[in-house]
Amino acid sequence: MNKYKFKLLKGSFVTMPAILWFIIALILASLLLTIIMPIIENKKLMTKIKMLWSAQRPLESFIRPNHNYSYQFDTYKHKHDSDELLDDKTWSDLNLDSVFQNMNFNFTAIGEMRLFATLRQMFEVNNQSLIHHFKSDSHFRNQLSLHLAQIGKSIYPIFPDQIAFIKRNHFYMICTYIPIVGLLLSFISPSVGIPLIIIACIYNMILSGFLKRTFEQDLNSMFYTSNVIKKAYAIQQLEQTPSLDVNFKHFTTARRFSGLLGRVNTNDETSIFSMLFKLIFMLDYHLFHLIQNSFKTYEDEVMACYDYVASIDNHYAVALWQETLDDYTIPEPSQNDSIIFENLTHPLISDAVPNSLTVDQHILLTGSNASGKSTFMKAVALNIVLSQTIHTATAHKFIYKPGLVYTSMVNQDDILSGDSYFMSEVKSIKRLFDIQSHKKIYVFIDEIFKGTNTTERIAASESVLTYLNHLQSFRIIAATHDIELSTLLEDTYSNYHFNESITDNEISFDFKIKAGKADTRNAIELLRIMEFPNHVYHRAKAKANHNN
Repeated sequence: MNKYKFKLLKGSFVTMPAILWFIIALILASLLLTIIMPIIENKKLMTKIKMLWSAQRPLESFIRPNHNYSYQFDTYKHKHDSDELLDDKTWSDLNLDSVFQNMNFNFTAIGEMRLFATLRQMFEVNNQSLIHHFKSDSHFRNQLSLHLAQIGKSIYPIFPDQIAFIKRNHFYMICTYIPIVGLLLSFISPSVGIPLIIIACIYNMILSGFLKRTFEQDLNSMFYTSNVIKKAYAIQQLEQTPSLDVNFKHFTTARRFSGLLGRVNTNDETSIFSMLFKLIFMLDYHLFHLIQNSFKTYEDEVMACYDYVASIDNHYAVALWQETLDDYTIPEPSQNDSIIFENLTHPLISDAVPNSLTVDQHILLTGSNASGKSTFMKAVALNIVLSQTIHTATAHKFIYKPGLVYTSMVNQDDILSGDSYFMSEVKSIKRLFDIQSHKKIYVFIDEIFKGTNTTERIAASESVLTYLNHLQSFRIIAATHDIELSTLLEDTYSNYHFNESITDNEISFDFKIKAGKADTRNAIELLRIMEFPNHVYHRAKAKANHNN
Protein backbone atom coordinates (compact mmCIF):
# COMPACT_ATOMS: atom_id res chain seq x y z
CA MET A 1 0.00 0.00 0.00
CA ASN A 2 2.77 2.40 0.96
CA LYS A 3 4.74 1.40 -2.13
CA TYR A 4 1.77 2.19 -4.38
CA LYS A 5 1.38 5.60 -2.80
CA PHE A 6 5.06 6.22 -3.27
CA LYS A 7 4.84 5.38 -6.94
CA LEU A 8 1.82 7.62 -7.33
CA LEU A 9 3.55 10.41 -5.56
CA LYS A 10 6.66 9.72 -7.51
CA GLY A 11 4.66 9.77 -10.72
CA SER A 12 3.12 13.06 -9.73
CA PHE A 13 6.50 14.45 -8.80
CA VAL A 14 7.85 13.58 -12.26
CA THR A 15 4.82 14.78 -14.24
CA MET A 16 4.51 18.19 -12.66
CA PRO A 17 8.03 19.43 -13.45
CA ALA A 18 7.60 18.15 -17.01
CA ILE A 19 4.58 20.37 -17.45
CA LEU A 20 6.48 23.24 -15.91
CA TRP A 21 9.42 22.83 -18.26
CA PHE A 22 7.04 22.57 -21.21
CA ILE A 23 5.45 25.91 -20.26
CA ILE A 24 8.87 27.51 -19.88
CA ALA A 25 9.99 26.09 -23.22
CA LEU A 26 6.84 27.36 -24.92
CA ILE A 27 7.34 30.86 -23.53
CA LEU A 28 11.01 30.90 -24.50
CA ALA A 29 10.22 29.60 -27.99
CA SER A 30 7.57 32.30 -28.43
CA LEU A 31 10.00 34.98 -27.30
CA LEU A 32 12.73 33.61 -29.55
CA LEU A 33 10.46 33.52 -32.58
CA THR A 34 9.20 36.99 -31.74
CA ILE A 35 12.80 38.22 -31.90
CA ILE A 36 14.02 36.19 -34.90
CA MET A 37 11.05 36.52 -37.25
CA PRO A 38 11.16 40.35 -37.45
CA ILE A 39 14.85 40.12 -38.38
CA ILE A 40 14.02 37.75 -41.23
CA GLU A 41 11.04 39.86 -42.31
CA ASN A 42 13.15 43.04 -42.28
CA LYS A 43 15.72 41.42 -44.57
CA LYS A 44 12.97 40.45 -46.99
CA LEU A 45 11.54 43.96 -46.75
CA MET A 46 14.90 45.57 -47.47
CA THR A 47 15.27 43.40 -50.59
CA LYS A 48 11.95 44.76 -51.86
CA ILE A 49 12.85 48.34 -50.95
CA LYS A 50 16.09 48.27 -52.93
CA MET A 51 14.13 47.51 -56.10
CA LEU A 52 11.51 50.25 -55.72
CA TRP A 53 13.52 53.21 -56.95
CA SER A 54 14.69 51.69 -60.22
CA ALA A 55 11.26 50.17 -60.84
CA GLN A 56 9.59 53.51 -59.98
CA ARG A 57 6.82 51.87 -58.04
CA PRO A 58 5.42 51.99 -54.49
CA LEU A 59 5.90 49.24 -51.94
CA GLU A 60 2.17 48.49 -52.13
CA SER A 61 0.55 48.53 -55.55
CA PHE A 62 -2.98 48.32 -54.19
CA ILE A 63 -5.32 50.68 -52.34
CA ARG A 64 -6.15 49.45 -48.85
CA PRO A 65 -9.89 49.17 -48.19
CA ASN A 66 -9.39 50.89 -44.81
CA HIS A 67 -7.64 53.91 -46.32
CA ASN A 68 -8.56 57.31 -44.94
CA TYR A 69 -6.57 59.77 -47.03
CA SER A 70 -8.65 62.80 -46.14
CA TYR A 71 -8.71 62.33 -42.35
CA GLN A 72 -6.01 64.85 -41.51
CA PHE A 73 -7.42 67.45 -43.89
CA ASP A 74 -11.00 66.96 -42.70
CA THR A 75 -9.93 67.05 -39.04
CA TYR A 76 -7.85 70.22 -39.14
CA LYS A 77 -9.31 72.30 -41.96
CA HIS A 78 -11.39 74.29 -39.48
CA LYS A 79 -8.13 75.74 -38.15
CA HIS A 80 -7.38 77.28 -41.55
CA ASP A 81 -9.01 80.01 -43.60
CA SER A 82 -11.28 78.09 -45.95
CA ASP A 83 -10.37 80.43 -48.82
CA GLU A 84 -6.71 79.42 -48.41
CA LEU A 85 -7.41 75.74 -49.00
CA LEU A 86 -8.22 74.03 -52.27
CA ASP A 87 -11.99 73.50 -52.33
CA ASP A 88 -13.80 70.29 -53.29
CA LYS A 89 -14.93 71.62 -56.68
CA THR A 90 -11.42 72.55 -57.77
CA TRP A 91 -10.04 69.25 -56.48
CA SER A 92 -12.60 67.36 -58.55
CA ASP A 93 -12.24 69.50 -61.68
CA LEU A 94 -8.47 69.05 -61.76
CA ASN A 95 -8.60 65.25 -61.24
CA LEU A 96 -6.39 65.63 -58.20
CA ASP A 97 -7.40 62.22 -56.90
CA SER A 98 -5.51 60.78 -59.87
CA VAL A 99 -2.58 63.15 -59.37
CA PHE A 100 -2.44 62.09 -55.71
CA GLN A 101 -2.40 58.40 -56.60
CA ASN A 102 0.31 58.95 -59.23
CA MET A 103 2.67 60.47 -56.65
CA ASN A 104 1.59 58.30 -53.72
CA PHE A 105 4.87 56.49 -53.16
CA ASN A 106 4.43 56.92 -49.41
CA PHE A 107 5.31 54.04 -47.11
CA THR A 108 3.05 55.13 -44.25
CA ALA A 109 -0.63 55.84 -43.68
CA ILE A 110 0.21 59.16 -42.04
CA GLY A 111 2.33 60.03 -45.08
CA GLU A 112 -0.68 59.46 -47.33
CA MET A 113 -2.84 61.61 -45.09
CA ARG A 114 -0.33 64.44 -45.09
CA LEU A 115 0.27 64.31 -48.85
CA PHE A 116 -3.48 64.56 -49.44
CA ALA A 117 -3.66 67.56 -47.09
CA THR A 118 -0.60 69.05 -48.80
CA LEU A 119 -2.26 68.97 -52.22
CA ARG A 120 -5.23 70.72 -50.57
CA GLN A 121 -2.69 73.48 -49.70
CA MET A 122 -2.48 72.75 -45.96
CA PHE A 123 1.27 71.93 -46.01
CA GLU A 124 4.29 72.07 -48.30
CA VAL A 125 6.98 69.66 -49.43
CA ASN A 126 9.88 72.05 -49.85
CA ASN A 127 13.10 70.57 -48.47
CA GLN A 128 15.08 70.37 -51.69
CA SER A 129 18.20 69.17 -49.87
CA LEU A 130 16.35 66.13 -48.50
CA ILE A 131 14.90 65.36 -51.94
CA HIS A 132 18.41 65.57 -53.40
CA HIS A 133 19.73 63.09 -50.81
CA PHE A 134 16.97 60.64 -51.64
CA LYS A 135 17.98 60.78 -55.30
CA SER A 136 21.76 60.74 -54.89
CA ASP A 137 22.42 58.50 -51.88
CA SER A 138 20.96 55.01 -52.25
CA HIS A 139 22.25 53.83 -48.84
CA PHE A 140 20.57 56.75 -47.09
CA ARG A 141 17.40 56.23 -49.13
CA ASN A 142 17.19 52.50 -48.37
CA GLN A 143 17.96 52.94 -44.70
CA LEU A 144 15.31 55.58 -44.22
CA SER A 145 12.80 53.72 -46.39
CA LEU A 146 13.10 50.67 -44.13
CA HIS A 147 12.15 52.75 -41.09
CA LEU A 148 9.14 54.14 -42.92
CA ALA A 149 8.06 50.76 -44.29
CA GLN A 150 8.16 49.29 -40.77
CA ILE A 151 5.46 51.79 -39.78
CA GLY A 152 3.37 50.88 -42.80
CA LYS A 153 -0.29 51.32 -43.59
CA SER A 154 -2.01 48.55 -41.65
CA ILE A 155 -3.58 51.21 -39.42
CA TYR A 156 -4.91 54.65 -40.37
CA PRO A 157 -4.63 56.29 -36.94
CA ILE A 158 -7.09 58.81 -35.53
CA PHE A 159 -4.77 60.00 -32.79
CA PRO A 160 -5.05 62.30 -30.92
CA ASP A 161 -8.43 63.84 -31.53
CA GLN A 162 -10.56 60.81 -30.96
CA ILE A 163 -8.55 58.94 -28.38
CA ALA A 164 -10.28 59.29 -25.04
CA PHE A 165 -8.57 58.92 -21.69
CA ILE A 166 -9.48 55.52 -20.23
CA LYS A 167 -9.20 55.11 -16.46
CA ARG A 168 -7.06 52.15 -15.42
CA ASN A 169 -8.30 49.27 -13.25
CA HIS A 170 -5.50 48.47 -10.78
CA PHE A 171 -6.52 44.83 -10.44
CA TYR A 172 -6.30 44.38 -14.21
CA MET A 173 -2.83 45.93 -14.12
CA ILE A 174 -1.77 43.39 -11.46
CA CYS A 175 -3.06 40.52 -13.65
CA THR A 176 0.02 40.97 -15.86
CA TYR A 177 2.27 39.69 -13.07
CA ILE A 178 0.18 36.72 -11.80
CA PRO A 179 1.49 34.21 -14.44
CA ILE A 180 5.04 35.29 -13.52
CA VAL A 181 4.30 34.74 -9.80
CA GLY A 182 2.86 31.32 -10.66
CA LEU A 183 5.99 30.47 -12.69
CA LEU A 184 8.31 31.39 -9.79
CA LEU A 185 6.10 29.58 -7.31
CA SER A 186 6.21 26.44 -9.46
CA PHE A 187 9.88 25.94 -8.59
CA ILE A 188 9.02 25.92 -4.91
CA SER A 189 5.63 24.22 -4.96
CA PRO A 190 4.64 22.85 -8.39
CA SER A 191 1.27 21.64 -7.10
CA VAL A 192 0.37 25.27 -6.33
CA GLY A 193 2.32 27.20 -8.99
CA ILE A 194 1.33 25.27 -12.10
CA PRO A 195 -2.45 25.42 -11.49
CA LEU A 196 -2.00 29.13 -10.74
CA ILE A 197 -0.21 29.61 -14.09
CA ILE A 198 -2.95 27.76 -15.99
CA ILE A 199 -5.78 29.59 -14.24
CA ALA A 200 -4.08 32.99 -14.60
CA CYS A 201 -3.34 32.43 -18.30
CA ILE A 202 -6.91 31.38 -19.10
CA TYR A 203 -8.34 34.25 -17.07
CA ASN A 204 -6.02 36.82 -18.67
CA MET A 205 -6.77 35.60 -22.20
CA ILE A 206 -10.53 35.86 -21.63
CA LEU A 207 -10.21 39.24 -19.92
CA SER A 208 -7.84 40.59 -22.59
CA GLY A 209 -10.29 39.67 -25.34
CA PHE A 210 -13.20 41.23 -23.49
CA LEU A 211 -11.40 44.49 -22.66
CA LYS A 212 -9.90 44.87 -26.12
CA ARG A 213 -13.35 45.17 -27.68
CA THR A 214 -14.03 48.28 -25.59
CA PHE A 215 -11.02 50.28 -26.75
CA GLU A 216 -9.69 48.52 -29.86
CA GLN A 217 -9.58 51.66 -32.05
CA ASP A 218 -7.76 53.61 -29.35
CA LEU A 219 -5.47 50.64 -28.84
CA ASN A 220 -4.55 50.50 -32.52
CA SER A 221 -3.89 54.25 -32.58
CA MET A 222 -1.77 53.94 -29.46
CA PHE A 223 0.27 51.10 -30.87
CA TYR A 224 0.75 52.85 -34.19
CA THR A 225 1.79 56.01 -32.41
CA SER A 226 4.37 54.12 -30.34
CA ASN A 227 5.96 52.88 -33.53
CA VAL A 228 5.86 56.36 -35.08
CA ILE A 229 7.70 57.80 -32.07
CA LYS A 230 10.30 55.02 -32.19
CA LYS A 231 10.91 55.58 -35.90
CA ALA A 232 10.98 59.36 -35.54
CA TYR A 233 13.73 58.86 -32.97
CA ALA A 234 15.66 56.56 -35.32
CA ILE A 235 15.21 58.74 -38.43
CA GLN A 236 16.32 61.99 -36.82
CA GLN A 237 19.56 60.29 -35.77
CA LEU A 238 20.48 59.59 -39.39
CA GLU A 239 22.83 61.98 -41.12
CA GLN A 240 21.21 64.32 -43.65
CA THR A 241 17.76 64.22 -42.02
CA PRO A 242 16.17 67.32 -40.50
CA SER A 243 16.39 67.77 -36.74
CA LEU A 244 13.38 67.20 -34.49
CA ASP A 245 12.80 69.16 -31.30
CA VAL A 246 11.34 66.37 -29.14
CA ASN A 247 12.47 65.03 -25.78
CA PHE A 248 12.27 61.30 -26.45
CA LYS A 249 12.87 60.49 -22.78
CA HIS A 250 9.18 61.27 -22.32
CA PHE A 251 8.34 58.20 -24.42
CA THR A 252 10.84 55.60 -23.20
CA THR A 253 8.20 52.92 -22.57
CA ALA A 254 6.49 53.53 -25.91
CA ARG A 255 9.77 53.27 -27.82
CA ARG A 256 10.93 50.13 -26.04
CA PHE A 257 7.75 48.19 -26.65
CA SER A 258 6.78 49.53 -30.06
CA GLY A 259 8.31 46.48 -31.78
CA LEU A 260 5.85 44.19 -30.03
CA LEU A 261 2.93 46.57 -30.26
CA GLY A 262 3.49 47.30 -33.91
CA ARG A 263 2.47 43.80 -34.92
CA VAL A 264 -1.05 44.22 -33.60
CA ASN A 265 -2.73 43.78 -36.99
CA THR A 266 -0.29 41.74 -39.02
CA ASN A 267 -0.87 38.29 -40.40
CA ASP A 268 2.64 36.90 -40.35
CA GLU A 269 3.72 33.83 -38.38
CA THR A 270 5.07 35.97 -35.58
CA SER A 271 1.72 37.51 -34.84
CA ILE A 272 0.36 34.17 -33.54
CA PHE A 273 3.03 33.95 -30.88
CA SER A 274 3.10 37.64 -30.06
CA MET A 275 -0.67 37.73 -29.77
CA LEU A 276 -0.66 34.66 -27.48
CA PHE A 277 2.08 36.22 -25.39
CA LYS A 278 0.17 39.50 -25.12
CA LEU A 279 -3.08 37.81 -24.15
CA ILE A 280 -1.46 35.69 -21.42
CA PHE A 281 0.25 38.65 -19.78
CA MET A 282 -2.49 41.27 -20.42
CA LEU A 283 0.11 43.36 -22.26
CA ASP A 284 -2.34 45.28 -24.41
CA TYR A 285 -4.20 46.63 -21.40
CA HIS A 286 -1.13 47.06 -19.22
CA LEU A 287 1.00 48.91 -21.76
CA PHE A 288 -1.92 50.98 -22.98
CA HIS A 289 -2.29 52.56 -19.57
CA LEU A 290 1.44 52.94 -19.05
CA ILE A 291 1.76 54.77 -22.35
CA GLN A 292 -1.43 56.84 -22.59
CA ASN A 293 -0.42 59.20 -19.78
CA SER A 294 2.79 60.20 -21.53
CA PHE A 295 0.97 60.70 -24.84
CA LYS A 296 -1.64 62.93 -23.26
CA THR A 297 0.91 64.88 -21.22
CA TYR A 298 3.22 65.50 -24.18
CA GLU A 299 0.65 65.57 -26.95
CA ASP A 300 2.40 68.39 -28.85
CA GLU A 301 5.58 66.34 -29.03
CA VAL A 302 3.62 63.29 -30.19
CA MET A 303 2.09 65.30 -33.01
CA ALA A 304 5.54 66.69 -33.87
CA CYS A 305 6.70 63.08 -34.37
CA TYR A 306 3.68 62.38 -36.56
CA ASP A 307 4.33 65.41 -38.74
CA TYR A 308 8.06 64.72 -38.91
CA VAL A 309 7.66 61.13 -40.11
CA ALA A 310 4.84 62.03 -42.52
CA SER A 311 6.86 64.92 -43.96
CA ILE A 312 9.92 62.72 -44.49
CA ASP A 313 7.67 60.17 -46.20
CA ASN A 314 6.21 62.89 -48.46
CA HIS A 315 9.66 64.06 -49.53
CA TYR A 316 10.52 60.51 -50.54
CA ALA A 317 7.24 60.23 -52.49
CA VAL A 318 7.78 63.52 -54.32
CA ALA A 319 11.41 62.66 -55.08
CA LEU A 320 10.40 59.36 -56.69
CA TRP A 321 7.45 60.95 -58.48
CA GLN A 322 9.79 63.49 -60.04
CA GLU A 323 11.84 60.60 -61.36
CA THR A 324 8.79 59.31 -63.24
CA LEU A 325 8.22 62.61 -65.09
CA ASP A 326 9.46 63.34 -68.59
CA ASP A 327 10.30 66.91 -67.59
CA TYR A 328 9.97 68.98 -64.46
CA THR A 329 11.45 72.05 -62.86
CA ILE A 330 11.61 73.75 -59.51
CA PRO A 331 9.19 76.68 -59.93
CA GLU A 332 10.26 80.24 -59.23
CA PRO A 333 7.91 82.34 -57.08
CA SER A 334 7.72 85.98 -58.09
CA GLN A 335 5.98 89.15 -57.02
CA ASN A 336 5.36 90.11 -60.63
CA ASP A 337 1.70 89.86 -61.57
CA SER A 338 2.17 87.29 -64.31
CA ILE A 339 2.76 83.62 -65.04
CA ILE A 340 5.60 82.69 -67.37
CA PHE A 341 6.06 79.09 -68.45
CA GLU A 342 7.99 77.23 -71.11
CA ASN A 343 7.11 73.76 -72.42
CA LEU A 344 4.40 73.24 -69.84
CA THR A 345 2.54 69.91 -69.90
CA HIS A 346 -0.27 68.20 -68.06
CA PRO A 347 1.20 65.89 -65.36
CA LEU A 348 -1.31 63.09 -66.00
CA ILE A 349 -0.72 62.85 -69.76
CA SER A 350 2.16 60.86 -71.17
CA ASP A 351 3.96 62.42 -74.15
CA ALA A 352 1.85 65.55 -73.74
CA VAL A 353 2.26 68.40 -76.21
CA PRO A 354 4.07 71.25 -74.41
CA ASN A 355 2.98 74.87 -74.54
CA SER A 356 4.74 78.12 -73.68
CA LEU A 357 3.06 81.40 -72.75
CA THR A 358 3.25 84.53 -70.64
CA VAL A 359 -0.04 85.15 -68.85
CA ASP A 360 -0.05 88.81 -67.84
CA GLN A 361 -3.75 89.53 -68.30
CA HIS A 362 -7.08 87.71 -68.56
CA ILE A 363 -7.35 85.14 -71.35
CA LEU A 364 -10.33 83.99 -73.39
CA LEU A 365 -9.80 80.70 -75.18
CA THR A 366 -11.78 79.63 -78.23
CA GLY A 367 -11.68 76.52 -80.36
CA SER A 368 -13.57 73.34 -81.09
CA ASN A 369 -14.11 70.35 -78.83
CA ALA A 370 -11.05 68.13 -78.26
CA SER A 371 -8.72 70.83 -79.56
CA GLY A 372 -6.94 71.18 -76.20
CA LYS A 373 -8.60 74.10 -74.38
CA SER A 374 -9.65 72.21 -71.26
CA THR A 375 -6.42 70.26 -71.00
CA PHE A 376 -4.38 73.44 -71.31
CA MET A 377 -6.34 75.19 -68.56
CA LYS A 378 -6.08 72.17 -66.27
CA ALA A 379 -2.34 71.98 -66.94
CA VAL A 380 -1.84 75.62 -65.93
CA ALA A 381 -4.09 75.31 -62.86
CA LEU A 382 -2.46 72.05 -61.73
CA ASN A 383 1.02 73.46 -62.06
CA ILE A 384 0.13 76.44 -59.91
CA VAL A 385 -1.18 74.05 -57.25
CA LEU A 386 1.85 71.74 -57.50
CA SER A 387 4.28 74.67 -57.52
CA GLN A 388 3.13 76.01 -54.18
CA THR A 389 2.54 72.64 -52.47
CA ILE A 390 5.26 70.22 -53.61
CA HIS A 391 7.45 72.80 -55.38
CA THR A 392 7.41 70.94 -58.67
CA ALA A 393 6.16 72.04 -62.07
CA THR A 394 5.88 69.88 -65.18
CA ALA A 395 7.60 72.41 -67.42
CA HIS A 396 11.07 73.55 -68.44
CA LYS A 397 10.44 76.88 -66.72
CA PHE A 398 7.66 78.09 -64.45
CA ILE A 399 7.58 81.54 -62.88
CA TYR A 400 4.46 82.53 -60.99
CA LYS A 401 2.99 84.67 -58.25
CA PRO A 402 1.68 82.39 -55.47
CA GLY A 403 -2.06 82.51 -54.99
CA LEU A 404 -5.33 80.61 -54.75
CA VAL A 405 -6.75 78.40 -57.50
CA TYR A 406 -10.47 78.09 -58.25
CA THR A 407 -12.09 76.27 -61.14
CA SER A 408 -15.50 75.88 -62.71
CA MET A 409 -14.98 73.22 -65.33
CA VAL A 410 -16.57 69.80 -65.03
CA ASN A 411 -20.18 70.61 -64.16
CA GLN A 412 -23.09 68.18 -64.25
CA ASP A 413 -26.67 67.92 -63.15
CA ASP A 414 -27.35 66.54 -59.69
CA ILE A 415 -30.32 64.20 -59.36
CA LEU A 416 -30.13 64.12 -55.57
CA SER A 417 -30.25 67.89 -55.13
CA GLY A 418 -32.48 68.46 -58.13
CA ASP A 419 -30.01 70.89 -59.71
CA SER A 420 -29.98 71.08 -63.49
CA TYR A 421 -26.75 71.36 -65.42
CA PHE A 422 -27.18 75.12 -65.70
CA MET A 423 -27.99 75.49 -62.01
CA SER A 424 -24.84 73.54 -61.21
CA GLU A 425 -22.88 75.95 -63.38
CA VAL A 426 -24.46 78.97 -61.71
CA LYS A 427 -23.60 77.71 -58.22
CA SER A 428 -20.08 76.87 -59.28
CA ILE A 429 -19.45 80.37 -60.65
CA LYS A 430 -21.36 82.12 -57.84
CA ARG A 431 -18.87 80.84 -55.24
CA LEU A 432 -16.18 82.90 -57.02
CA PHE A 433 -17.96 86.08 -55.94
CA ASP A 434 -17.74 85.05 -52.28
CA ILE A 435 -13.95 84.74 -52.05
CA GLN A 436 -12.63 87.05 -49.33
CA SER A 437 -8.88 86.53 -49.66
CA HIS A 438 -6.50 89.35 -50.58
CA LYS A 439 -4.08 86.95 -52.26
CA LYS A 440 -3.73 86.48 -55.98
CA ILE A 441 -6.69 84.44 -57.21
CA TYR A 442 -6.46 82.32 -60.34
CA VAL A 443 -9.82 81.38 -61.85
CA PHE A 444 -10.32 78.83 -64.63
CA ILE A 445 -13.75 78.60 -66.28
CA ASP A 446 -14.44 76.05 -69.01
CA GLU A 447 -17.29 76.48 -71.51
CA ILE A 448 -18.99 79.13 -69.41
CA PHE A 449 -22.78 78.80 -69.13
CA LYS A 450 -23.03 76.18 -71.87
CA GLY A 451 -26.13 74.81 -70.17
CA THR A 452 -28.43 77.54 -71.52
CA ASN A 453 -29.42 79.00 -74.90
CA THR A 454 -26.98 80.95 -77.08
CA THR A 455 -28.46 84.42 -76.57
CA GLU A 456 -28.58 84.23 -72.78
CA ARG A 457 -25.26 82.35 -72.58
CA ILE A 458 -23.37 85.10 -74.39
CA ALA A 459 -25.07 87.86 -72.41
CA ALA A 460 -24.51 86.19 -69.04
CA SER A 461 -20.94 85.20 -69.86
CA GLU A 462 -20.01 88.70 -70.95
CA SER A 463 -21.51 90.20 -67.80
CA VAL A 464 -19.80 87.75 -65.41
CA LEU A 465 -16.40 87.97 -67.08
CA THR A 466 -16.59 91.77 -67.18
CA TYR A 467 -17.44 91.83 -63.46
CA LEU A 468 -14.54 89.53 -62.58
CA ASN A 469 -12.24 91.73 -64.63
CA HIS A 470 -12.84 94.57 -62.17
CA LEU A 471 -11.67 92.46 -59.20
CA GLN A 472 -8.04 93.50 -58.95
CA SER A 473 -6.62 90.32 -57.43
CA PHE A 474 -8.25 88.02 -59.99
CA ARG A 475 -6.60 86.45 -63.02
CA ILE A 476 -9.10 84.72 -65.33
CA ILE A 477 -8.59 82.07 -67.98
CA ALA A 478 -11.93 81.16 -69.56
CA ALA A 479 -12.88 78.97 -72.50
CA THR A 480 -15.92 79.24 -74.75
CA HIS A 481 -17.34 78.04 -78.05
CA ASP A 482 -18.91 81.44 -78.59
CA ILE A 483 -16.50 83.37 -80.78
CA GLU A 484 -18.82 86.37 -80.34
CA LEU A 485 -17.45 86.72 -76.79
CA SER A 486 -13.99 87.28 -78.22
CA THR A 487 -15.19 90.53 -79.80
CA LEU A 488 -17.25 91.65 -76.81
CA LEU A 489 -14.34 91.19 -74.38
CA GLU A 490 -11.38 92.04 -76.59
CA ASP A 491 -10.57 95.20 -74.60
CA THR A 492 -10.10 93.31 -71.34
CA TYR A 493 -9.30 89.70 -72.33
CA SER A 494 -6.49 88.51 -74.57
CA ASN A 495 -7.73 86.16 -77.26
CA TYR A 496 -6.07 82.79 -77.72
CA HIS A 497 -7.25 79.69 -79.49
CA PHE A 498 -6.66 76.06 -80.34
CA ASN A 499 -7.56 74.80 -83.76
CA GLU A 500 -7.68 71.67 -85.86
CA SER A 501 -7.15 70.80 -89.48
CA ILE A 502 -8.96 68.46 -91.85
CA THR A 503 -7.01 66.68 -94.56
CA ASP A 504 -8.09 63.64 -96.54
CA ASN A 505 -11.21 63.33 -94.44
CA GLU A 506 -9.11 63.09 -91.29
CA ILE A 507 -9.28 65.59 -88.46
CA SER A 508 -6.08 66.32 -86.56
CA PHE A 509 -5.12 68.55 -83.64
CA ASP A 510 -1.72 70.01 -82.84
CA PHE A 511 -2.80 71.02 -79.28
CA LYS A 512 -0.72 74.20 -79.51
CA ILE A 513 -2.03 77.48 -78.17
CA LYS A 514 -2.07 80.37 -80.64
CA ALA A 515 -2.75 84.08 -80.36
CA GLY A 516 -6.06 85.48 -81.61
CA LYS A 517 -9.58 84.15 -82.07
CA ALA A 518 -10.35 80.68 -83.37
CA ASP A 519 -10.01 80.78 -87.14
CA THR A 520 -11.62 77.49 -88.05
CA ARG A 521 -15.17 76.20 -87.93
CA ASN A 522 -15.05 72.53 -88.66
CA ALA A 523 -17.96 71.20 -86.66
CA ILE A 524 -20.16 70.82 -89.75
CA GLU A 525 -17.31 69.20 -91.66
CA LEU A 526 -17.29 66.51 -89.00
CA LEU A 527 -20.82 65.59 -90.07
CA ARG A 528 -19.47 64.78 -93.50
CA ILE A 529 -16.44 62.92 -92.17
CA MET A 530 -18.63 60.83 -89.89
CA GLU A 531 -20.81 60.00 -92.93
CA PHE A 532 -24.05 61.70 -91.95
CA PRO A 533 -26.65 61.73 -94.77
CA ASN A 534 -25.59 64.22 -97.45
CA HIS A 535 -28.74 66.32 -97.17
CA VAL A 536 -28.07 66.77 -93.44
CA TYR A 537 -24.54 67.99 -94.10
CA HIS A 538 -25.47 70.33 -97.00
CA ARG A 539 -28.44 71.82 -95.19
CA ALA A 540 -26.32 72.54 -92.10
CA LYS A 541 -23.57 74.11 -94.19
CA ALA A 542 -26.05 76.30 -96.08
CA LYS A 543 -27.62 77.52 -92.85
CA ALA A 544 -24.22 78.33 -91.38
CA ASN A 545 -23.11 80.26 -94.48
CA HIS A 546 -26.39 82.20 -94.46
CA ASN A 547 -26.01 83.19 -90.81
CA ASN A 548 -22.50 84.38 -91.42
